[in-house]
Amino acid sequence: MIRRLLPFLLLLLLPHTALAANDARMQIEILADDEKGQTVEYLHGNIRKAADLALPQLWQRIVLQADQHKIPNNVKAVLFLQRATPVENGVSVTFNQRRVISFLKKNDIAHIPEQPNWILSVQLSNASGRSMPESAAMLQEYAAKTGSDWGYGLDGGSESLVLHWRWLDSRQITLSVRGTSKLGELAETRTVRSGDPFRQLKPWLSEIMLQARDAYASNAIPVEVAPTLTTGATKEASPQKTFLTLSIERQASLPEQVLFEEELRRDPRILDLSLKQVNPDGQQYRLQLRDADDQWLTHWFKRRGLTLSPTIEGWVAR
Repeated sequence: MIRRLLPFLLLLLLPHTALAANDARMQIEILADDEKGQTVEYLHGNIRKAADLALPQLWQRIVLQADQHKIPNNVKAVLFLQRATPVENGVSVTFNQRRVISFLKKNDIAHIPEQPNWILSVQLSNASGRSMPESAAMLQEYAAKTGSDWGYGLDGGSESLVLHWRWLDSRQITLSVRGTSKLGELAETRTVRSGDPFRQLKPWLSEIMLQARDAYASNAIPVEVAPTLTTGATKEASPQKTFLTLSIERQASLPEQVLFEEELRRDPRILDLSLKQVNPDGQQYRLQLRDADDQWLTHWFKRRGLTLSPTIEGWVAR
C-alpha cells in the first residue's frame, strides 16, 4: 500500500511556491468509475494515470476542434502537471498554464489563451412575438452546465453575449446574436423539426457557444465591435448619426402619448422620432440621434420615472 501511495505522497510534498493556476480550465476532477476499474483507491495510487485521463479534457477546453489532430499522440500529461489533490471520489488534477500554453505555441496549435467569460442572456420568442421564458431558462442553464466542459465561463466578466431565437412559423427559426463579445453580431435562419424548443435549440446553442469561444483563439481574426452595441443602437449610412429602436412598456392615454412624443422631439439631440407600432404593452419608436452618444437617454427617462434597459432590439423603457 505504501508503495502504491508513494507517487501521490511525493506530489503532495512538492514545494508550494508554484502558484496555482488562476484559469479554471486548468483544474479537472477525475472521478472514480468502478465499471472501468478506476476505483478511488486506484486513482489515489496512480497519479500519472489520473493526469493522463485529465489531459484530453484539458485539450477540449482550450484547443480548437480543427487543431486537435495536431496534438502529438505521445505527449505525456506529467509534463504539464502542477499538482494532484485527492478528493472524496477521485483526484483533482491541476495543470501548469504557462507550460501548457508554451507547448501549444511551440507546436503551432490554435488555442484559446485565456478563458472567455461573458454575461449571457438567452431569449426566445414564438411566432406571435411572445416571450418563452421557461425554454430560455433551460437553455441558459444548459449553457452554464456545459461551460466547464468547453472552456468558457458565465460567472461574470465585462463582456455580454445576447442570443435571441425567434420563430418565424412552425419550423423556421431565426437567431440574432448581439453583445460586446469578440463574436460580434450575426443573424441566421434555420429550418428545424417540430418538437420541444429546448431539444430543438440545444445543439444550435452548443454550436454558437463554441463559435463565441473560438473567437478568442490565438489565430482568430479580430472583430471590430461598434461602441454602441450594448445599448442596442445600430449605426447606419452616416457615421455622424445613430438610429435605434425604443419601446415604451407603459399604459398611457392618447393625450399622454402625444405629450411624451412632443417632449422627446423637442430635445436637440434627437433629429427624428417616428412611431413604428402600437401594441397592448405600449409603443415602439424609431429614433435618429444627432451623434453616437445615446447614454443621456438613461437619465432623460429616469427623470420621468422610467427605467431604460438594453434589449436584443434596442432600448426598452418601463
